[in-house]
Amino acid sequence: MPKLKDLAPVDAEYALSGSNQNTLVQPIAAPAASLFRCLEDGPAWKEWLGIDVEWTSPEPFGVGTTRTVTTSGQRIDELFLTWDEGERMGFRFERTTMPFRAFAEHYECAPTGAETCELRWSYAFEWGGPLAPVLGKAFGAAFALKGKRSLSKLASLFEEQPGRWS
Repeated sequence: MPKLKDLAPVDAEYALSGSNQNTLVQPIAAPAASLFRCLEDGPAWKEWLGIDVEWTSPEPFGVGTTRTVTTSGQRIDELFLTWDEGERMGFRFERTTMPFRAFAEHYECAPTGAETCELRWSYAFEWGGPLAPVLGKAFGAAFALKGKRSLSKLASLFEEQPGRWS
């Protein structure tokens, strides 16, 4: 595995307004609290996003919680900057083997009805290295496409397994 490097210590707002910012929205056939419980479920991330999640802080989770993500031979150490139980969570990459200067994500579980909600997944990043403008744009396009497909998988999990995170 490549060497871990520290990233810029961006704040919680970076995911909503930083470089290369994007927000994806997905309707979910479940209450917002159930969606949030799914986001707390480490193994569930593998099912819909294809990443391995290991919580490295004990429960209860909150601001200051840490976790490690591995994907495609890469490692990401994350620090949670936002945590409103049942509603929203957000984190930044602290260290990673990937060529970023900064990266942050924000997940909001917004009720749309008594038994429905939508997930608003916001992220922003700054790519590092000499080819940053070109590679950053290519990564952004690929990440958005993968994200849309992943959110569709997440919605399908709730349709196929109603009550799993009740």
